[in-house]
Amino acid sequence: MNYKKFFALFLITAVCLMTVALYNGFPLVESDTGAYIEQAIYPHFAADRTPFYGLFVRVTTLWTSLWFTIFAQCLILSYLLLRYILLLQMPANKQSQADIGFTLLSVIAIISFTCVSWVTSYIMPDIFAGILLLSAFLYIYERQQHIVTKLSYLAIIFLAVLIHNSHFIITSLLATALLLYALVKKNKELTRKSIVLFSVCLGVWMILCSMNKIKKHGFTFSRGSDIFMMAKLSETGILSEYLNENCGKKTLALCNYKGRIPGDPNEFLWSGESPLYKAGGWDSLHPDYKIIIHDVFTTPKYVGMFAQKAVVSTLEELTQIQAPDKVSVLGKDSEPWKKVRQYFSDELREYSTSLQNTDALSATSCNFVYYLFFVLSSLWVLFYYRRVMDSDLIFIYAFILLSLLINAFVTSTFSNVLARYQNRIFWILPATNAIVIIKYYRDKYQAVANKKDNGLF
Repeated sequence: MNYKKFFALFLITAVCLMTVALYNGFPLVESDTGAYIEQAIYPHFAADRTPFYGLFVRVTTLWTSLWFTIFAQCLILSYLLLRYILLLQMPANKQSQADIGFTLLSVIAIISFTCVSWVTSYIMPDIFAGILLLSAFLYIYERQQHIVTKLSYLAIIFLAVLIHNSHFIITSLLATALLLYALVKKNKELTRKSIVLFSVCLGVWMILCSMNKIKKHGFTFSRGSDIFMMAKLSETGILSEYLNENCGKKTLALCNYKGRIPGDPNEFLWSGESPLYKAGGWDSLHPDYKIIIHDVFTTPKYVGMFAQKAVVSTLEELTQIQAPDKVSVLGKDSEPWKKVRQYFSDELREYSTSLQNTDALSATSCNFVYYLFFVLSSLWVLFYYRRVMDSDLIFIYAFILLSLLINAFVTSTFSNVLARYQNRIFWILPATNAIVIIKYYRDKYQAVANKKDNGLF
């Protein structure tokens, strides 16, 4: 495929990825979107998130429109998605000519039968989870990479890991798993690339720790990590049990609230009535939290309880693959509404009259199509396993499934069980099914056509 055709497909794919935002009449927002917009205009290092998605929004809006941010993140994903389709289109013969019709049909199928546009249409960092995994896979797997292509993958990986704290843990675990596999298989190339991937994570860790140090928060990756862990211990019931057993032995501020520990982590983190705020707020009790976390993870009883909860929550998260059946209305006086009014006032009317904020946007019917396609396409792949599977495709599916498992474990164990945490990358699996199916019938059609041309029919 020549560069002009690729560039045209690149732009077309980016616009297609914006389908839900275009249908909605404005980029979709979550309650956290307001905080990211605030970070974009007045960059600051919050306790609960890195500043880099806010900086991404700052640069890509051009201080003009949030539509530019959606388009920019769709452009990044468009580039990776096209590279991924081309890779699956001709894994065995890198010299064959890329098929523009096949590529375009694959893009249309992916937009139509997966929830990807529901992820890409939000002013949220969720899209960068899929971007991270696609860029990591392409860097790891793609052979004979041009130096510019290789550097583009590494730059995107670096940006994606910086964007969200969970991406650091996910990428570190993925790089470790790949390294172990490479060592077992004695694959020098995969070993080297896995080490590079892990080194990117180390670089991000150094940057964020140094930024916290400069801001006088200590040399720590995230000054809110212990608080999020306390919220998780609150949800699992471990915190209440720990306080009941230890408050007579240790002097801890939370002991005054041991009978009022909420079971909902969001309530623990954000409610003004939470013991977290009653005891002094986010930055007041880090020493106490560190004592509790140390005691929990050095006591076999609590470790066993945490491990059991982690397994259950991971399994629950693996099933959370749907787009939102009911998109939250975030209208007048919500945080996103306030930030749009304050910084993008000329877009406030679009925001307020969007389908989301007139309570007219739902993915229920779309989810039926997505579920049906996933089930039928997966059954097709299993049925045609011997015809379509080779060692390359087995590795691809193994990589995707491992990524899904790691993502589910990290997000559910250290945060909450939420659909948006898993659907942000789940779409890659049915998208791969779509590419494999289209390739099979394309190859079958070409084989018949070639036989006719050679007079065999």
